[in-house]
Amino acid sequence: MNIKAINAFLIFSTFLSAQIQIRGTVLDSKTERPLSLVNVYESTSKTGTTTDDNGQFELSIPTQKKSIISFKHIAYENQTIPFSLSDTNIVILMRETMLQMNNIVVTSTRNNHLLHEVPIATELISEKEISESSAITISDLLESRAGVSSSVNVDGGSIFNMLGLDSKYILILKNGQPITGRFNNRVDLNHISINNVKKVEITKGPGSALYGTDAMGGIINIITEKTNNEQSIDLSYRASSFASSPKDIPSEPTNSVLKLNVLSPFKGFTFSNNLTYQSFSQGQNFEYINADNIEKINYDSELKIEKGRHTLLLSNYFFQQNDEGISQLSNGVVLFNNFTDIDRNQFSLTHDLGLGPNFNIKQSLIKSNYKREYLIKNTSGDLERYDITREDNFEYEFLFDYKLTNLILNGGVEIATPTYISDRITGGKQNKDIYGIFTQSIWEAAKNIDVVAGLRLDDYEDTTVVSPRIALSYKPNQNWVYRFSYGHGFRAPSFLETLIDWEHVQFGYTVNGNPNLKPETSRGLTIGGEYTNKTNFQLSALVYHNNFSNLIDDYALESGVLSYRNIEKAYFTGLELITKWTINSTASYQLTLNYVDNKDGDKEAIPNTIPLSISSKISYAPIHQRFLFNISLKGIGSYWPQEYNPATGDYTSVDKKIEAYLLANMNIVINISPDFNLKIGMKNVGDHKNLSYGPYIGRNGYIEINRKFKSK
Repeated sequence: MNIKAINAFLIFSTFLSAQIQIRGTVLDSKTERPLSLVNVYESTSKTGTTTDDNGQFELSIPTQKKSIISFKHIAYENQTIPFSLSDTNIVILMRETMLQMNNIVVTSTRNNHLLHEVPIATELISEKEISESSAITISDLLESRAGVSSSVNVDGGSIFNMLGLDSKYILILKNGQPITGRFNNRVDLNHISINNVKKVEITKGPGSALYGTDAMGGIINIITEKTNNEQSIDLSYRASSFASSPKDIPSEPTNSVLKLNVLSPFKGFTFSNNLTYQSFSQGQNFEYINADNIEKINYDSELKIEKGRHTLLLSNYFFQQNDEGISQLSNGVVLFNNFTDIDRNQFSLTHDLGLGPNFNIKQSLIKSNYKREYLIKNTSGDLERYDITREDNFEYEFLFDYKLTNLILNGGVEIATPTYISDRITGGKQNKDIYGIFTQSIWEAAKNIDVVAGLRLDDYEDTTVVSPRIALSYKPNQNWVYRFSYGHGFRAPSFLETLIDWEHVQFGYTVNGNPNLKPETSRGLTIGGEYTNKTNFQLSALVYHNNFSNLIDDYALESGVLSYRNIEKAYFTGLELITKWTINSTASYQLTLNYVDNKDGDKEAIPNTIPLSISSKISYAPIHQRFLFNISLKGIGSYWPQEYNPATGDYTSVDKKIEAYLLANMNIVINISPDFNLKIGMKNVGDHKNLSYGPYIGRNGYIEINRKFKSK
C-alpha cells in the first residue's frame, strides 16, 4: 500500500470515528402510526435523510457536544429537538396540521367542536395558511378563495361576495362578536388587519338560529391569538410598489405596512398589544375614484386574568383610517376632492365561570362606536357636501353550556341598543331595542351520527322573527363524513334602507329610504360529503340552496331618484368542491371550485353574479426548510354586470359582459432562523386590470421582514 493510500485510509478512519449513528422512529401523535417521508435534518453538519414506510430513520452526525435535529413534514407541525450523545435511539411524535383533522372550531355551534366532526359545513383558514400567505388584511386573505369576489365601494374600501351572496348577508364576527360599522350595510374587510389573527372560520348556510340578523348566507369569524405564557415581541415591516417594472420603483411611491405584537405574561394575568400601521399612495386606482393617499391604524389590546374557576378578559379594538383622493363623473369632466375619516372602537368585558366539569356560563358587555366623516370639495375648493355617520351600540350577552353523557345543551340571551346618527337619514338620529334568545342541543344519536337542533327568537321592536335550524352528520367510517343542514335566516331592514334622505353630489342622484320595508327571510339547505385519507388527501363537496323572500333591492324610483323595495322571491344555488393533497414531504396542492346559479322570482339570472370561480395553490418546501415557495391562481368566469348610469338616472345592464380572467400570485418565505424570516412576492403577476368592475389594482411587488424576540 503506497503512502497516499495509507494517508487516505487514516483520514477516512478519523472521519468515521468523529461520527455517531443515531436511529429513531417518527409517529403520528394521535394514532401512533408510523410516518413516512418525514425530513430529518441536522443543522450543524447540514446532513439529512427521510423516514421509511415504518417511520424509521438512520442518520450519521458529528460527535460535537451540541446538535439540533429537525423533523419536518408539510402536513405536520415542525419538531426541533436538542440531541445529546446518550440519545442514540429516539421516538418523535408529530401533530397533524395540513388536513386539519384535529382543529377545534367554535362558530358553527357556539362551542368547541372538531372540524372533521362538526355537522355544519365549515371551512377553516389556519394560522399556517395565514403566515404563508401574502395577505395584509382579511379582505386579502378571502380574495384568494374560490366563491369569493371583491368589489370597491364609494370610498375605495373592499366589500365582497361569497357563495353568490352579497356581503350584507354574511355576518362578520371578531372573536364571536359582531363588528359594528356597516357602511352601505356592509363591513369593509380592508379595515381588519391579520396581525395577531390565529384563524378564520367560515360557516356556510343560514346561521340566524344562533346569531340573529345578517347571518342569512353564512358567518365569518375572525379569531385572534390567545394569550400564552411566553413573553415576546413580534416586529414586521413590508414595503411594496405598484410600479410596472423594477426600474420604475424609484420614481413610484412606496406603500408601507408596519406590524408590532407585544405579549407580556405576569403572575395571574397576561397583557398583549397589537399594532398595525399602513400607509398607501396610489393604492386604489379605478374609473370613478382615485384614493391617492390612505393611512390606516389598527390597535388591539387584551388583558386576561385567571383565578380558579374565573377568567376575566378585557379587550379593546381601535381602527382609524384617513384617505383623500379624486372622484369624477363618467364623462371625466367634473372633478371633486374627497376626504374620508373613519374611526371604529370596540371595548368588551367578558367573564367566564366554570361551575363544574360539565357546566359553564359566560357573560359579556360590549360597547362599540363607529364614526365616518365625509367631505367633498369641487375643483375650485368650494365645499359641496359634509356629513357625519355614527353608529353606537351597547350589548349584553349571557351564554351557557351544559354537557351530559351524549348531549350538549347551550343557549343564551342577547340584548342590544343600537343608535344610528347621520346627516343622511330623516330626523338625524334613530335607535332600536333588540332582544334575542336562543337554545341549541348537540346530540350524539349513535356512535357515528351527530344531530344539531336549534331555535332562536328575535324581537326588533315592531318585528318578531323565529329562526330554526337542524343539522346532521353521519360518519360510516374513519375516512368519510356526510353532512346535511336546513335553517332559516333573516336580515332586518337597516336604518339606512328605511330612513335615508341623501343626495350624491358626484353622480347627481338622490336616495330616499322606504320605511315600509319588510325583513328579508331565507330558507337554506346544504348537503355535503367529505373524504379524508389522513396521510395525504382530502376531498369535500357541498351543494347549497337558499330561497329568499322579501329580498331588499335598490332601484330607480324615477330618473335620478333611487330607493329600496322588497322583491318577493329570489333563489341562490351553488356547488363547491375543495381538494387538498400532500404530494410528498416537500410539496402540497389544493384546488377549490365554486359554481353559482342565482335567479330572481322570474327565474332570470341576477346581474353581477359570477357563475364560476376556481382557485388553486401549490406549495414547495425543500428538505432543509430554509424557504417555502407557493404560487396561487384565481380564475373568474365571465358574467354580465349591471351599474347605475348617471346619464339615464337608472340601473342598466351593460351590453358587453366581463370576460373570464386569471390572477396569479407568487410568494417566497425565507427562514433565516426560527424567529427571523423574509417574505418576497408579487401579486397579480399578469398585471390584469378592469377599471370599471375590478380587479382595480395592477401588479404589486413586495418585500417583508418578520422578526420575533423572546424573553430567555
